[in-house]
Amino acid sequence: MKTIDVTEQVHAELQRLAAESRLAPSAVLAALLHLPTSPDLDRDPLIVFLLGSELRTKSTDAERYVSLLSWVAERQPSRFREYIEALTSGRRYLGLSREEIIAQCHHNQARPIPGTTYWAIMNLDTPTKRRFLRRVLTFCGYRPEVVDFAGQVFGRPRLALVEETAAA
Repeated sequence: MKTIDVTEQVHAELQRLAAESRLAPSAVLAALLHLPTSPDLDRDPLIVFLLGSELRTKSTDAERYVSLLSWVAERQPSRFREYIEALTSGRRYLGLSREEIIAQCHHNQARPIPGTTYWAIMNLDTPTKRRFLRRVLTFCGYRPEVVDFAGQVFGRPRLALVEETAAA
């Protein structure tokens, strides 16, 4: 085990991420740096995805949003479809077709969810996307602490360290 010097701000953020994900700080750093991770990351596949390179290398919230929706739809296909079909009143953020999204409001921007036949409204602000993702994850049966962690990490700026590493 090695010791590194970090600023108070970096230390606090690392401790927060570790506590929220219930992972060791070393495992969080490994995931953020796209390194092989320790076995304790295997405890929850959604946390692995949220901290992993596939999601973190997406450059926009929109890309991360549809990527996360795609990931959930792939792993929970019947619950995901059931959620979409249960959306009968109010604003529907997901649909079975582009037309279904546009029919709600002609100003809606619709985008397909990769790997699925579903569509998502894209002209939502980040807090709304975050709230909506929490609802989808809860409906699909993810544990409350995992849903909380997903809500906290989605829409946050990527850590400067990860951006600098990717640029190098």
